[in-house]
Amino acid sequence: MIKIYKKALISILLLGAFAMRVHSQDVHFSQFDAAPTYFNPALAGLIDCNNRIIGNFKTQWATYNSAMLSYDQKLSRLATARSQFGLGGFVNADYSGALSYGNVLGELTPAYHFEAIPSKLTLSVGLAAMFNYNSFNEANAVSGSHIDPITGETIYGGSDMENTSQFYWDLGAGVNAKYMVNENFPVNLGFAMKRLLENGGGLQDNSVSNYRRFSVNSNAVVPVNTIMSFLPSLIYIQQHRYNQLNFGTYFKYNLAHVTHIIEAAYVGVWYRWDDAVIFGLSADKLLGNDWLLNFGINYDLTVSDFRSSNKWTSGQNVRSDSFEISIRLMNCKSPIRVVRQGIINDPFR
Repeated sequence: MIKIYKKALISILLLGAFAMRVHSQDVHFSQFDAAPTYFNPALAGLIDCNNRIIGNFKTQWATYNSAMLSYDQKLSRLATARSQFGLGGFVNADYSGALSYGNVLGELTPAYHFEAIPSKLTLSVGLAAMFNYNSFNEANAVSGSHIDPITGETIYGGSDMENTSQFYWDLGAGVNAKYMVNENFPVNLGFAMKRLLENGGGLQDNSVSNYRRFSVNSNAVVPVNTIMSFLPSLIYIQQHRYNQLNFGTYFKYNLAHVTHIIEAAYVGVWYRWDDAVIFGLSADKLLGNDWLLNFGINYDLTVSDFRSSNKWTSGQNVRSDSFEISIRLMNCKSPIRVVRQGIINDPFR
């Protein structure tokens, strides 16, 4: 009998959530450095290279999956002695839940960078034009009246809903300050706002708006010596009642003096406040003279009470942890120089 009630409750909640409004929080990635323009459009083109391509994949709780592909570059023809333009964009696709809920978000992110103090302080501002499409499969929707109260089996599924998809657009903006303590010690601090117009939100209720998203980002490279360095990073996100704070660091070790297989290896750990510990591994691989590849994986180990409370859905156990993969590819404006201590003009510093 308890299983019957659980099944009915889950089905009703799923149906209600998608029928009335779909405005849950945006997908988040555990490591800020692996998805910079997703969090802050002011970072588009703020690179020591010509082009940057990043691919991200995240799976969470064995049912929520997200994939993203982003690109950004400098617009060299528009550069002046103290200013630089950048342009980027990405497409993010989510697929989740028993209702086959899908969400596709595309963004175009132009940015402007100004050297307030030459070779020392760069101030950046960026905009985001957001285009969103989401939908769900109403054939999988099950209400309480569709379930046999004796056996708990589904009598029939499906639902006659007015809207099962929607398209909308919105805007975002961000600022960032990059300060060079020295040529090997950069520090970034930024702030961004997304979904400024609060468009979209409800599939069945057009009066429901989406929630604005605010974020603060910071990262740095702290050299220990010519071979070792720390890469601390922090991201804080606030969207309606949802708050997230991730902070931690990579430890980077240059391996050019040991092997030619990879140029550097990273080991990292972060903490998502009151929720999870994040473990990360990453490596740099030089491709030719001007391309550098970084491959990273990370695992989020849930340590909060949610780990034990999220153990059933439709009678099946699910994982409360998540797993991510990132691939970053940089095409640099000058040949990448590798010496015994590592890469001299390292674009991932």
